[in-house]
Amino acid sequence: MNKNNITHLKNKLAGLVCLFTVFGCSTHTAQSNNKSINKGGVSASLAPVKTSNTLLESASLFASLPDYCPTPDAFAVSPSGELTLSCVNYANKGLQAGVLVNINNDKTFTKIAQLSGPNNKGKGRPMGLAYAPDGALFVADNQGAGKARLLKLTLKNNKVINTQIVAKGMSSPNGVRYQNGYIYVTQLRVPSKNKAETLSGIYRFKATDTNILVTNSTDDPHLLFLAKTANKQRKFGLDGLVFDSQGNLFVTNLGDDLIYKLTFDTNNNLLSQSTYATLPKGSGPDGLTIDPQGNLYAAGFLTNQVIRIDTNQNVTVIASYPDNNSENGELDQPADIIYYKGSLLMSNFDLLTGPGITNTGHGKPYTVSEIKLHNNRHCSDL
Repeated sequence: MNKNNITHLKNKLAGLVCLFTVFGCSTHTAQSNNKSINKGGVSASLAPVKTSNTLLESASLFASLPDYCPTPDAFAVSPSGELTLSCVNYANKGLQAGVLVNINNDKTFTKIAQLSGPNNKGKGRPMGLAYAPDGALFVADNQGAGKARLLKLTLKNNKVINTQIVAKGMSSPNGVRYQNGYIYVTQLRVPSKNKAETLSGIYRFKATDTNILVTNSTDDPHLLFLAKTANKQRKFGLDGLVFDSQGNLFVTNLGDDLIYKLTFDTNNNLLSQSTYATLPKGSGPDGLTIDPQGNLYAAGFLTNQVIRIDTNQNVTVIASYPDNNSENGELDQPADIIYYKGSLLMSNFDLLTGPGITNTGHGKPYTVSEIKLHNNRHCSDL
């Protein structure tokens, strides 16, 4: 990889240290209320492989974003139904601080917060988001290696009235989900003693935790799930994640084009892990969402795609676009995806370039795309 490509990757994942890695398929697990790691494994060679289908749908423009959102990233829906978007803002040399905004029903925008870095210095870099049932908003602030944080924001009338640090010292927090009093956070790179391997993981914290210092080691007590990446050409690991209605957790592996499934017992201990789906090679699944019928949808970050995985684990590319500027809502490096009011919404990151990446440059407009699912075949199992 040349220096220009490395620079682009750093802009997207600001100090994630995952520039050195590619996601692997074998996995290890942690369990017992976050107290120990039970190292098992899922071999890439044993992963179920189904031929992917292509059934293309058109994406349309859901919203044109304001100038203060040049690199939109993650979505969350509040308990009252408000749609929140993080704008990490690595584009334009990172001169703009990251912000959180609500996209209102009339497609206007309400800025919730412009985050600052640790000790109120520097610029905040919000990525993954998740609301708790009480309305608290958990945010992955990706400050770079050893400086990143998981924040808990208390909101009132769409304004932040209190900020708490749940965890700090992380290297590359990305996706965030809330479930049963816990916060689950993916980290694209977990440092390994073996420099030749790429590790990534899922951390779990109690929603009531404060100032947890993450060690970024494989024996960290909050490391729930550990994955080794096999792809030496795309050194990224665990990224998007989502729970289904039964409490099973699904997570994407961007480098190896996989989705894992994790199950839990009644005490929230990790019970099992497996490879759930193999996606088209090189698609780079980033964000992940689920519809009311249990179908998963992954954002193909590297190839401008949306990929559907139905409840029978059949894989279908339902949208695919060449390089474009998303003027009409075409997919332009979709980073996150969310099911919202009968549609899929995708944030168009439009920043990374390089070998195997469809996107060739960054520019206006800054957009969110939509694929309507209601009243069509994608809302029910085929």
